[in-house]
Amino acid sequence: MAHVVYDVSEAAAAVKAGGILSAILKAQGGAFYVELETRSAGVASLVKTKDRTPRAFANPVKAFEVIRELGLSAGRFALEQWRPQEADFERRTRPDVARAMKAKHQWSEAFGKLYDAEVAASLADPRPNVSHEEVEQEAATRRVALMKRIGRAEAKS
Repeated sequence: MAHVVYDVSEAAAAVKAGGILSAILKAQGGAFYVELETRSAGVASLVKTKDRTPRAFANPVKAFEVIRELGLSAGRFALEQWRPQEADFERRTRPDVARAMKAKHQWSEAFGKLYDAEVAASLADPRPNVSHEEVEQEAATRRVALMKRIGRAEAKS
């Protein structure tokens, strides 16, 4: 019998159909892999959608998140072959994301400076402050005038 493999969407459908009983988080070297105990095919592996190779997780928490998203709440783990010193901690660079984040930070910094300048100008404004009650009264007066202008003299204030 050939080894059964599922990508995430196939595994989610199999869980929903009742074909998968539980998950096994299995460590091998510095990575973690998810195996699925099936109702009829034995143990299946979780694979990447594109190339159908086993899906490796550097962080077991991420693997647990995927297992939970599949709809599984039971399982076990096997750490006999875990060798954290073999973990590949190098991350792929994402220049597109880095550029977008840099642009966002620059915009945020510029907005912060503008906001600070507006607050400073407002605090330095020599005109007297207007109370909340005065602002509300002025708004009510304008509402009544507007309602009269558009033909609804029975305006509520």
